[in-house]
Amino acid sequence: MSGTFSVGRLFGVNIRVHFSWVFIFALIAWSLASSWLPGRYPGWSGGQYWVVGIVGSAMLFVCVLIHEMSHSLEAIRRGLSVRSITLFFLGGFSQIDGESRTASEEFWVSVVGPIASLALASIFGLLYLNFRSSPGQIAALLQYLMIVNFVVGVFNLIPAFPLDGGRVLRALVWRATRSEQRATRVTSLTGSVLGFGLIAVGIFFVFTNDLITGIWLVFIGWFIQSTASSARQSSAERRIATGRTVREAMDEGFHAVTPGTSVQSLLEDHAAKDFQRAYLVMLGDTLHGIVTLTDAGRAPVSQRSEKWVSEVMTRAPDLVTLSPEDPLEEGLRLLAQRNIRQLVVMESEKPVGMLTRAGVVRVMEVAQLLPTTERSE
Repeated sequence: MSGTFSVGRLFGVNIRVHFSWVFIFALIAWSLASSWLPGRYPGWSGGQYWVVGIVGSAMLFVCVLIHEMSHSLEAIRRGLSVRSITLFFLGGFSQIDGESRTASEEFWVSVVGPIASLALASIFGLLYLNFRSSPGQIAALLQYLMIVNFVVGVFNLIPAFPLDGGRVLRALVWRATRSEQRATRVTSLTGSVLGFGLIAVGIFFVFTNDLITGIWLVFIGWFIQSTASSARQSSAERRIATGRTVREAMDEGFHAVTPGTSVQSLLEDHAAKDFQRAYLVMLGDTLHGIVTLTDAGRAPVSQRSEKWVSEVMTRAPDLVTLSPEDPLEEGLRLLAQRNIRQLVVMESEKPVGMLTRAGVVRVMEVAQLLPTTERSE
């Protein structure tokens, strides 16, 4: 996800925060200080409301982090690689490399998140019962954290993708039907139904003078529906790619320039004639890097005739590469996860082609017309 920054590592997992988190942090703190707390605990000073509101908002995201960390630690325990955890406006998500290999693995990695949230709700509930007679600020904070963790846990158990409950349902359907693709279709469809349902309810609230609630429901519904739709598409792409190799989709007719080519020459003498968006930067048979039109566009117009492509390219050690015999499914995953348009295909330490999104789509258009087999457990 773009627009994120790292805040550290926990149990070896990179913790990242999306810029939207800053907005939602402030919104939750304001909502607590101006509405929720005064309605339940009248008589405090304005400063007290704001202190508890800010602490409550911060603690909410600590609880979300614990929820996501439970997913990550269970995935790591089962041999999966976790790239990062990102906190954003709707909570958080764990970026786990690859898909679950079995229905059982999918079930346990998914279900531990809601279990963690409900366990936190129970802990804060017990603390609230014991501290009700203490200063009101402590009781208020414990009550809020009890309620919000319970809501997070129950909401995530709704059996609709991409919620944890949808992944749990996918695991159960996968186990029952022995078909991962069928399970993904079922749960992503339920996610789309839920998403459209929330959008409809949100529109109703908008027109019944509850604008804020309506907007939130519409936004959450849109997010769930679009993510569920993407899951169906990704599942279909993986099904088509399964069993195929990078060689089948790579473009062997790649274009190359030398490190001493100027950015101006790249644009005028190459891109303006062959309309390619990416060029390998090579000297003889040695790969030095790759330069794209995006890289060239970052060079100031006044300096393009004096700036070499070697100054703006992505250098060879930083490139994502594959071999021709690697699974096409792996290439598809890397293109999506890294949010890049092309990969360099290397064989015997020499570039032999490029794998692009367009090349993958071309293979898929043909493969959709051919018989395929589904992945089973």
